[in-house]
Amino acid sequence: MAKKKYRRPKWRFLVILALIALLAYLGYLAYPYGYTLLKGQPYLNPYAETRENETYQLELWVKLPSIANTMPLREALEQSITEFSATRPNFVVNITYLPASQAMERLELALQAGMPPDLFFHADNSQAYFGELQIPLEIYLSPEVRALWPEAVWRQTSVDEKVYALPVAFFPRVMLVNNSLWQPTGCQQTQVAANGWTWEQFLQCISETRGSQVYGYVPTSIGDAFFSCMIAAWEQPAALRYDGSIAWTREQLCSIAEAWEQLSKSQAVPTPASAMDNDCLHLFLSGKAACIGPLNHNLARWLWEQAQDSGIQPALLPMFSHNGNSDLRGIFLAAFRQATYQGQRHTKACAELAIWLTPELAKHMGRFTGAVPAQSHLVANLDLPFDQASSAVYTDLARTLPVAY
Repeated sequence: MAKKKYRRPKWRFLVILALIALLAYLGYLAYPYGYTLLKGQPYLNPYAETRENETYQLELWVKLPSIANTMPLREALEQSITEFSATRPNFVVNITYLPASQAMERLELALQAGMPPDLFFHADNSQAYFGELQIPLEIYLSPEVRALWPEAVWRQTSVDEKVYALPVAFFPRVMLVNNSLWQPTGCQQTQVAANGWTWEQFLQCISETRGSQVYGYVPTSIGDAFFSCMIAAWEQPAALRYDGSIAWTREQLCSIAEAWEQLSKSQAVPTPASAMDNDCLHLFLSGKAACIGPLNHNLARWLWEQAQDSGIQPALLPMFSHNGNSDLRGIFLAAFRQATYQGQRHTKACAELAIWLTPELAKHMGRFTGAVPAQSHLVANLDLPFDQASSAVYTDLARTLPVAY
């Protein structure tokens, strides 16, 4: 009699396949948690949800910008926080204003103690990364919200391809020219405004504009401000990287020294070199200089209005740069967790406030300081004294320098 062949029921194979699929799915869910733990980092869950029956106490530390009167800005910020709390009554936001001389020291001490504020905004400082207690706010951004910032802005903010702080606004440095005197043949003004110019093109233009009674260019400073714009032109504005390693190279510093020597020997600038920035504002406003700079956000707006009052038709041009980038220095809003675990929902509450507050801070910085909001849709509402072409130069976020200041 032939032996009957045994067949396993098909449902057993289906059960095994289902178990394998379930284990693979659970492994996929657990991977971010396990990966961060193996790296010695805390796991942050961006999908956590805040609860209406829980109260979230959030500490916001603010260093206001260095302007003559910060009270209107302070009042505007507090009004914004009031509006936020009106829609989220279980969020309690406490604001601490820090003196300029103490802001970074206070934060450093708080980080060392493991008790930093939930949010920190330094309106004059460009540091975007503060160490392991900082929350990478990028993980809490939806694709739609992230798209509100130009991609070039994210490149300046990134630390090892990860974004921790949210870009609030940018401080531009620009050049100002007198249109009736600025007539170089080497490059067209519209091309410079649209595409930028190199150091060599800049030297050529000021040389061609030099007249018997007119300087091609007068610098506003031959000290720290001018050096800062020079190192930004060579696209390494920060001396140190976030990890403390040296960012400047010998070649970059030698190139800057050579460029300074070229400028000091040019017939287009006042002599001697040690006094080329003397009476620079008077020379420009009296029609004895065709170009002046670098101008920060405060000086650019003031000098534009002064030039118009003096009968000058002004125009803004970007700072010179080797790769066509603009000199725009970002300021950021940072978020932190405590060394003592506070829960995923508290961290999510902190991120929600940061995402909501960033455009509010940007609008206030634009209104009171002339800073350029980092989100593209806010730039159109910026109240500037410039004409359309010069406003485009001043606010050109697409050409933001892709490295940290």
